[in-house]
Amino acid sequence: MNALTGLKMPNGEPVYTQEYAQSIRNERNQHRIVAQFGGQENALSCPAQFMIFGGKRGGAKSYSLLMEALKDVQNKNFRACILRNEKPDLTDLVEVSDELYGQFGEYNKSQNDMTWNFYSGAKLKFSYYEGDWIAFQKRFQGKQYAYIGLDEITHCPYKKFKYLITDNRNAYNIRTRFIGTCNPDPDSWVAKFLDDGGWLDEDGYPIPERDGLVRYCYMKGNDVNEIVWGDTREEVFEMCKDDIMKHWRAAFNEFGTPMELSVKSVAFVEGRLEDNKILMKSNPEYLANLMNQDEEQQSRDLDGNWKFRSAGDDLIKMDDMLNFYDNAYQDHSEDTKEDETLYATADVALQGGDNFVMWLWQGNHIKDVYVCRFDSKTLIEVVKAKIAEWGVQEENFTYDFQGIGQILEGHFPNAVKFINQASPIPETSSQADGIKKLYKDLKSQCAVMLYKQFRDNELSIDNHLLTRTFDGHGYGKTMLKDILMRERKCIRRTKDSQGKAFQIISKSDMKKIIGHSPDFFESLLFRNIFRLRVKKHRKARNTWCI
Repeated sequence: MNALTGLKMPNGEPVYTQEYAQSIRNERNQHRIVAQFGGQENALSCPAQFMIFGGKRGGAKSYSLLMEALKDVQNKNFRACILRNEKPDLTDLVEVSDELYGQFGEYNKSQNDMTWNFYSGAKLKFSYYEGDWIAFQKRFQGKQYAYIGLDEITHCPYKKFKYLITDNRNAYNIRTRFIGTCNPDPDSWVAKFLDDGGWLDEDGYPIPERDGLVRYCYMKGNDVNEIVWGDTREEVFEMCKDDIMKHWRAAFNEFGTPMELSVKSVAFVEGRLEDNKILMKSNPEYLANLMNQDEEQQSRDLDGNWKFRSAGDDLIKMDDMLNFYDNAYQDHSEDTKEDETLYATADVALQGGDNFVMWLWQGNHIKDVYVCRFDSKTLIEVVKAKIAEWGVQEENFTYDFQGIGQILEGHFPNAVKFINQASPIPETSSQADGIKKLYKDLKSQCAVMLYKQFRDNELSIDNHLLTRTFDGHGYGKTMLKDILMRERKCIRRTKDSQGKAFQIISKSDMKKIIGHSPDFFESLLFRNIFRLRVKKHRKARNTWCI
């Protein structure tokens, strides 16, 4: 068997034959590391400046982020950073990293450091991108990393991704590269990125012939829709010449042409479970875990589909939520002229079921949240005590009346019963018939109002609430901001209501999409019953159908 092909890499290192590489794979020697044949090998040999290694679950994508750094761990000037959303998310990566890096250096376990210090002088840091924009910017301002790996890139806001690109640099002639790994998420900016880039077919499946294909783009602005794509650098440069040359300086000419230095090379490589032979031989039952999911998860995790949804698109986007988290105090809206009135809105549940969730509002601002699981008698007593403690008048308290919520009837005679299937409320008597053509029911009407409020940045929340943790059916101890980010996906219309009156998807469909009951988010939309009651006899404005 010939070990060498006779070819050499740009740095002078020899190129080995596929037969020789396979023989090393068969050895399973932890000190002789080689990529698995298929997606992992394709990803680690990709020449693009930015590459997304995404697709089916179990494709060894995260492990590949660690392997990429091995190319330069012997270079004393090499600096790398691998990120996830929060520090706790890095636990598995850190543990596994010792398999690859243990022979090359030592790891500093301090939560304030989390850095591999290689014997050569090279360094790899584990970090995170969670937090408000200012804190994030300060954390990464001025950093220099020849290699950046972003695990679960679909969770990272596009604006933060764009900022991290500015840190992808070095002054030691080390090849700079940025790799993002992920599973399919049709609601992420990455899905739009891959679709516009030409790697997906019209049904959302990766196009085999384009797997690993390098394309070119110019990423102007902070909106993924503004990216300009092309098959060559020349093509992209011609379309973006005016904007590029507007910022070009003559002093840059000695380093390259405007086209070479301004247009990025990009590729997408699909990760496939069937390529991860190490996992499948060790744990073949993993396939059954993926098989035993609902249709939507099967389509994404097993088939690698980037567009499949069991229901319509979610309306409230990730950036809407991030703006909500950072929004200034909103005590009123121009439309309703609300002032300092206190309101309470609740989604009712009992012990043994989902969470009882109740929000305290002051105008458009969320001041507090109360979550519990009690029996019916205790719950009634607790709710009475809580709204009294909050200073909420009973007529400004609303709850989901259908189902379990009926246990509150009679105990809160002045409260407003929120009936999901009630008719939508017109703002004027002349709209009584027309409003029913816009919205299927009251819940759908209030859901659209909530969507607009998030879109237009009209809501705010006390910042300290966002880091409070809760647990429930389908999730463990989780921060409120992460629960809300997940549950935002429940605000979407049914497929069969397209072109008809807007109808929000059913509770059962919400649970399929989110993985649990959207108790926190549904109780947010109940707040709009009070806005509708105030506006009922006012002149209509901005009425439209989604």
